[in-house]
Amino acid sequence: MENVAEIDEEEMAFSLSTIMKITGTIPILLGLMIILNPANTLAAGSNLSSYGLHVGRYLGALAIIFGLTHWLVSMYVEENLHIFGRFFALGHITIAILDSYGWIGGFVEMEMQYIIGSVFPFVLAFILIICSQAPKLDEE
Repeated sequence: MENVAEIDEEEMAFSLSTIMKITGTIPILLGLMIILNPANTLAAGSNLSSYGLHVGRYLGALAIIFGLTHWLVSMYVEENLHIFGRFFALGHITIAILDSYGWIGGFVEMEMQYIIGSVFPFVLAFILIICSQAPKLDEE
């Protein structure tokens, strides 16, 4: 019997489980970068005080936890993986909207490296939404 969480090879090259692991790796890497070097990783890092950089490290820890939950769910959930995919897409789109609010509100200076980095949450949310279609159940 075919696993419900797996997407047919004809439709897509990767299963939703693999997509969730890929989209979970980005926050893990970003969290590690924030913890190791918050002043250069955060968009307003050069303007933050030592307390702001310390809070930024908490943000890095939360990003790592967010990414690890992608991995844990993709490994242990089978039947309702598409629901978790949509939920994580909501998390990524929320991050993207807050990031956009920072640019539009003028809280963050417009620098190319940070603008390119702001595209990632939108892309990850889009990928998760596309790949989190409800699986077609075979009637038996």
